[in-house]
Formats: sequence, structure tokens, C-alpha cells
Amino acid sequence: MTVNQHASPPAVVVKAFTWAYEELGWSRFQAAELLSVSESALVNSQRTGFESDSEQYLIQLAFIRMYHLLYALSEGDNDEMQGWLKQPHAGLSAIPTTLCNSLNGLQRVVEYLESEQSVDMGESANHVLPVSLADWE
Repeated sequence: MTVNQHASPPAVVVKAFTWAYEELGWSRFQAAELLSVSESALVNSQRTGFESDSEQYLIQLAFIRMYHLLYALSEGDNDEMQGWLKQPHAGLSAIPTTLCNSLNGLQRVVEYLESEQSVDMGESANHVLPVSLADWE
């Protein structure tokens, strides 16, 4: 997956990123650590965001994409999304949260979710994002 920059204003991106990490149960500390900035730098970025050519901006876009895919696959169930991130998945050979510490890891999770979304497009199940590994395989 290539993160596509649509010239989204950095302040809009950081607000969407903040919403996404809070909805997924991440702390400000975890979000700042992911972006390789201090918590105070993250707080200070709320008005203006990070430069659109920065690593932080790209990480935020990937995280937002991951959140949107999880939201779609779980029909917005926060508990289901958070549970999925904390469980091992054979297709990733990892626990997703452990991959979400870098842009490459986020992109790997996003690619996996995109492939699962395309498989599940025709499924009529209420929740297509299984909570247990046994359900996923």
C-alpha cells in the first residue's frame, strides 16, 4: 500500500488521527511514541498539524486508514476493534498492535485489512471482524 497524500490540511489530519487513536483506546503517550515526538509536541500540533511531507504526517494517514478499515469491518464496534488489535493473527504472524509502531508495520496491517475487506465484501454477517483467532482462520 502506498499512502496517498490528497493535500489534506495537516491540522485536519492530526484531528482525525487523535479521534482514531482515542477510539482505539490508545493513550496520548502511545500516539506520541508512534510519531516519535513528545506528548507536548503532539498536543502543540493540534492547531497546525505536522508538515505534509513529514514522517509523522504519513504515519497519521496510515493509522487513520487502519482505523477506517477496522471501523468498516466491525460496523463501528470499538470493543471489537480494540480486541482485534490485541490478538494474534496468522495472516500477519503477529499481534497487530505490535506492528503499529512504525509506518511499515501500519502499512502491513492496512494491507491485511484491505485484503480481508475485499474477501468479506459479499458476506452478510453482522460482524465480519472476528474477535478470536479461531474465528479469523
